Amino acid sequence: MCIRDRVLLISSCVYYFYQKSATYDPIAIPFIKEVMPKLSTWDLATHRLYSTNESNEILNDRDLARSLKWLSKLGALESIEKPKLTGVMNGNFITYYFIAHYKNGDAGITIQLEDDNDKFLINQFHVESKALIE
Repeated sequence: MCIRDRVLLISSCVYYFYQKSATYDPIAIPFIKEVMPKLSTWDLATHRLYSTNESNEILNDRDLARSLKWLSKLGALESIEKPKLTGVMNGNFITYYFIAHYKNGDAGITIQLEDDNDKFLINQFHVESKALIE
């Protein structure tokens, strides 16, 4: 592949990513800002309510409750930084990353949303925080 082809490929990818970001940001970011305080109560029923059926089938209630209890060590949610689009898969799975500020420490959160005609559900939810290992 020549340099011109590589530049064209990279430019196309950047344009595609920009276009998707412009499409999803106005609806996905408000959803994330609305749902994060609810999810950060670490309540089992709340997590089930906002999750996809596939996601809900992966973990039984006992295992999810154990995970949520562990995440509750973060304390109360204080604020979140602006989510950044990091990927789009199959046209309807949108991944965002952001920093959430909790009482007991900051957390990097990766959230994958499933877009079902502009109605979002959470397909994946990953939290990384030093506060969880201290």
